[in-house]
Amino acid sequence: MGWRPRDWSLRVKLTLGYALVFAVTILLGAVLVYFLARDSLTGSLDTTLRETASVAQGSIEDQNGRWTFSSELRPTGDLAIELLSPTGRPLARTGQEEHDQAIPLRVGFLSTAEHRVLTLPVEGGLFLRVSRPSDTLVELLETLARILSAGSVLMVMVACGAGYVLADRALRPVDAVARTAEGIARRGTYQERVPAAPGQDEMARLTSTVNAMLDQLEGTIEHEKSFARIAAHELRTPLTVLKGRLDLTLERPREAADYQRALSGMQGRVDALVTLSESLLALARTDAPVRLERVELAGSAASAADALDEVARRVGRQVQLDLNESWVQAEAEGVGRALVNLIENALKYGAGGVLVRVREREVTVRSAGPGPDQAQWTRLLEPFERGAGTQGTAGSGLGLPLVAALARRWNAQLLPRWEEGAFEVSLRFPA
Repeated sequence: MGWRPRDWSLRVKLTLGYALVFAVTILLGAVLVYFLARDSLTGSLDTTLRETASVAQGSIEDQNGRWTFSSELRPTGDLAIELLSPTGRPLARTGQEEHDQAIPLRVGFLSTAEHRVLTLPVEGGLFLRVSRPSDTLVELLETLARILSAGSVLMVMVACGAGYVLADRALRPVDAVARTAEGIARRGTYQERVPAAPGQDEMARLTSTVNAMLDQLEGTIEHEKSFARIAAHELRTPLTVLKGRLDLTLERPREAADYQRALSGMQGRVDALVTLSESLLALARTDAPVRLERVELAGSAASAADALDEVARRVGRQVQLDLNESWVQAEAEGVGRALVNLIENALKYGAGGVLVRVREREVTVRSAGPGPDQAQWTRLLEPFERGAGTQGTAGSGLGLPLVAALARRWNAQLLPRWEEGAFEVSLRFPA
C-alpha cells in the first residue's frame, strides 16, 4: 500500500474515516466534560467563598477607630479573610497565613495562579476579601485532563480496530464480486456466480444484481455463440455451391455462351448471399440501443407494399391496403423492414391476395391459406428455423425472427391469428 491516499484500500479509508469522526467526537466530548467539571468545581468553591463572606460581613467591628473581626469569626480549613482599606492596605486578617503574592484589589471573583478570591465592598469604604488556595482545584482538573486524554486515545484505538473489523466484514461480498469478475475475465468461465450475501441489505442487493447480470451475460453469450454457429453453417452451404460452380467453370476452356450461363447462375447465388448477409446484419443490430421516434404506420405500410409490388406481380398476387392514420413510438427504418418481411412472407407462403390493414397502434398482414403449424410458431421465431413444407421455397429463416426481435425493441407484440382458410399476423404497439 502506497503512502498516497488514493493508493489505500477501501478498508483503510473507511477505518480512518470512522476513526477521524470518532476522534473528533471524543475530543469534543472530553473538552465539554473538562469545562463542565471545571465550572462545577469553581462554582462550588465560589459558593463557599460567598457564604464565608456573608458571615464575615456581620463580624466586622470598629474598636475605637480600629477595624477588626469579632473573635467568634474562625474560618475553617484554608480560608483567609481580610479587611482592606480603600487603598488595599490590610486592616484586619483571620484564617490562613498571609499570601505570598500580592493580589490586586478588584471587586468580585478573581483567580490568581494560587488562589480563588472574592472581594466585596463594605460600609465605611472598606473592602472585604475572602480567599482560598486553588491548588486542590488545579490538581483535580489536571488529573481529570490526564484521564480524559488517556481514555480518548484508548477509545480511538479501540474504535480503529473495531472499525477495521466492521469494514472488513462489510466488504467481504465486494471482494467476492471482484474475485469472481477477475476469474471470469481471466478464465472466461462466465458460468461462475458470486456467493449470495444473506439478508436484504445493500451487499445482498449487490450480489443478487451481479448474479442477475451474469445470468443475462451467459444467456447473451450462449445466444450469440449459437447464432454464430448457425450463421456459419447457413453461409457455408451457398459458398460451397458457388465455389463448386466456379471450379467447374474454370476446369477447362469454354465458349462465351457457357461462361455467360455459368456467371448468370452464380449471380443468383451471390444475390442470395447478399440478402442473407443483410438479414444477419439487421438481426445483429437489434441489440443496439433503442432510439424511439414518432412513426406513421399507414405511410410505412404503403411504402412496404410499393417496395414489394414487383415481387407480387411476379407471383401473380396483389397487395391490398386498408389504412387509417396511426402514430406510434418506434424506429422508422425498423418498422419498414418488419412490414416488408411480413408482407413478403405472406406472398411466399400464403395464397390469394394479401391485405395490409392499419388501425390504432396496430398493423395486420392477412393472407389466405392455413398458415404455419400453430405448434411450430414459437420455433419459427428463432433464427434459421423454417416451417414444414417450405424447403422448396427460397428463404433464410430470418424474416420472422427479425420482426420478433424488432417488436421486443419497441415493447410491441407480434400476434398470430388462425382463421378458417386464412392466417394473419399483427404488430401491436403499446399506448
